[in-house]
Amino acid sequence: MIPRREFSKPTKRQAHDRSGGVCECYRLRGIPELIPGGCGQKLGPGNTFYEHIDPDGAGGAPTLDNCAVLSKTCWRIKTDSYDQRVVAKAKRQRDRDIGIGRRTSAPVPGSRNTPYLKHVDGRTEWRT
Repeated sequence: MIPRREFSKPTKRQAHDRSGGVCECYRLRGIPELIPGGCGQKLGPGNTFYEHIDPDGAGGAPTLDNCAVLSKTCWRIKTDSYDQRVVAKAKRQRDRDIGIGRRTSAPVPGSRNTPYLKHVDGRTEWRT
């Protein structure tokens, strides 16, 4: 498993200075559950989250451009409605690319998934 890449302290400081102490949920794109113009919540101890705009698990880098300072409410909405889905899809695609997939059992003899046609009397013949 690839470890999560966190933001460095200087990056967090720069992001907090950029935010001016107000939630930056307006920087997130494509999440309809969030208020389009931003919620305007003040940030404080226990209510400040430094979040990847493009999730780390989907290739988002821990840079200032990819960092949004969010309130707890907006962070929870983004994580629940967007991040988990995107990261799960990235994992499925990565697994498929390296040959890890669902286990499949052998097809039942005579089923549509075999090249043979099996008759009730026990005869078999090639499907045409």
